[in-house]
Amino acid sequence: MVVICNEFAFAKPIIVETNSAKNDFILRLIKHLPEQAPSWYNSYSGIVLQKNRISTTTPPETKVDSSNVLDINQETNHLLFSSEVLTQQKMLKPTFYQSEILSTKTEGKPNDLFNQLNDHLNNLSILNSSISIFNISYLSPFSEAAADIYVYLLNDSITTTNDTLCLISFSPKAVHPYNGFSGTATVNPKTLTFRKIIARTTTISPKSPFILIQQDFEMTGTAWLPSEIKTKVLIDLKEINDQDITNIRHDGKLIIEGTKSFYQQEVNLPLTARDFKPAQQLADRAQTTKDLGQQQRMIRLMEEGKFSIGSFDLNSNRFFGYNLYERMKIGLAGETNYKLSKYFSVGGSMSYGLKDQAVHYEGWTNIFPSGDLKLRIHLGYQDMNMEYGKPDFPETQSLLNPESTRTLLIKNMYATKRFTTGIAFRMDDDLNFYLFADESENKADKDSPFIMLHPFETIGLTRSGLQVNYSSGEKKQSEHGLVMESNPPESDFYLTMIQGLTLFNNDYRYTKFEFRGKFDLSFSTIGLTTVMLRGGYMTEGAPLIEYFNGYGSYAGAFTISAPYTFETMRLNEFAASGFVAIFIRHDFSHWMFRKKFKTLPAIIFDQNIGIGQLGDQNKEQFHFQDYRKGFYESGLEVNNLLRLGYFSCGAAIYYRYGPYQLSPIHENFAYRFGISIKL
Repeated sequence: MVVICNEFAFAKPIIVETNSAKNDFILRLIKHLPEQAPSWYNSYSGIVLQKNRISTTTPPETKVDSSNVLDINQETNHLLFSSEVLTQQKMLKPTFYQSEILSTKTEGKPNDLFNQLNDHLNNLSILNSSISIFNISYLSPFSEAAADIYVYLLNDSITTTNDTLCLISFSPKAVHPYNGFSGTATVNPKTLTFRKIIARTTTISPKSPFILIQQDFEMTGTAWLPSEIKTKVLIDLKEINDQDITNIRHDGKLIIEGTKSFYQQEVNLPLTARDFKPAQQLADRAQTTKDLGQQQRMIRLMEEGKFSIGSFDLNSNRFFGYNLYERMKIGLAGETNYKLSKYFSVGGSMSYGLKDQAVHYEGWTNIFPSGDLKLRIHLGYQDMNMEYGKPDFPETQSLLNPESTRTLLIKNMYATKRFTTGIAFRMDDDLNFYLFADESENKADKDSPFIMLHPFETIGLTRSGLQVNYSSGEKKQSEHGLVMESNPPESDFYLTMIQGLTLFNNDYRYTKFEFRGKFDLSFSTIGLTTVMLRGGYMTEGAPLIEYFNGYGSYAGAFTISAPYTFETMRLNEFAASGFVAIFIRHDFSHWMFRKKFKTLPAIIFDQNIGIGQLGDQNKEQFHFQDYRKGFYESGLEVNNLLRLGYFSCGAAIYYRYGPYQLSPIHENFAYRFGISIKL
């Protein structure tokens, strides 16, 4: 005989031990269900965060534990689409209801099927009388029609602080073959309120979708309301038409996950009609939010420079190029994408310099053994021009990265033919490693004033190395054609270690370290401070092209601005085998214009300091000067002077002083203008 529910162990039962009494208790529980829904009350206000994720898994099937719901944030197989919507909901009986979208974030390209699945997730609740998905209905155990069809077992009580709870187990009767649920519910038998429900589907056909639901409730004022609803749906991909989802395997499972979280809930609060916005105003705001998301995705694609044509991604950033050494370049670049294969990509680029009338090209192959970007094997070849002392960091040029403008100002370059192989892997979303080895032939292709002062014979170079990148916070990524909407990293750190090898008849054996870190400081109450630290060290024995170049960007008194560089240091004016530098930018606009800093001019103070040393023997050998006494410059920028959409214009002035100040005085000034993209 089963004891239905005890106040305490071996105490007098609250409910008699008969099936009729048990069913009567279930019916009374169902009768009080509406009291746990916000719509039961005269007024309601709350904030709802809905996270949905649609992905696929390949055989063998993933085992699902009915006692647990996997978190929506857990990385699951191959992502197809995800969305995150924050809404504020209000209700005032009998006629006022408002659901206002506060923010949205999506990843991947939505289609009709994904939108349909999102709607299902948003409305899934075990407390509904029935649940339907793909035209298949499941009868809830907490509907009036289910009382005589389900088996209910009321187990011993669970005693919490000042609370006695019953655990109800439920499952469909074997004599009634239909789609339903089995699981458990935690209930307070005195107040007839639910505290937690965990349920999984019991289906007639094994081809039917599998649904797992977990619902939690919390005390809000005097009411027990939903606090979180987690859902997970597994669907056999063989049961989905090819026109619904393409380019994925159809022998695995489609996984739909959702988490709906409720915050700041209030019931029976004093709302009036004035607290509700007109329907058209809400529709306009929702459309504005949607349009903003689309515009941001477009800007992110512009930043990457990629657009797809079938199974091929073209890179528009390579169509045109410019620097002071090669002048204008035209080119073409592209790479196969996931539509051809998720296990490899093949790409290449070619450019033609209008000044030197030379053709340069590169090609590469990337292999993804696991079918995603966590592990990548790289093989490549380059026939390109390269800057003397170029930083060796695993970063790409970006329109959203203001430091990229320095590439337009490069004046001194050498020609390289380089074979590269490497393996890249991610420890997590923030930490990336790249092990590599390369072998190159390097020479000065044409005469220039710089080459005349620093001549060198053809240099054969063999290197091995490790590059590490740590970026804290969310960062934009492109994965299998899906563009993730996220913010730039809160901080960025790069470390490169290189070892020169005496292989393939190459004689340069040396060790080189280089570091770069960028982060914000919040110690000041009068604005935002951003700091970039740079440093490097190398042993003796390196060729001229490997020595650090000082990172100057002065190509003339009036040129484009290149933040986080020495704006008054001439290009290749100095060299060093060891150096440290700090670039400090303090933006006063957040303090001066707290609410309108994005639209009003930004006043920025810059302070740049560097020190670099070169061995005396190297100074004589390479005819270089170092800056061991310290290089100093200060600047004042006025950004956001003119803003057109996402494009912002600004101007700046910098002054050079200290041991390396020039004579006459006017040569120490640098005047800059800049164009930046701000989302």
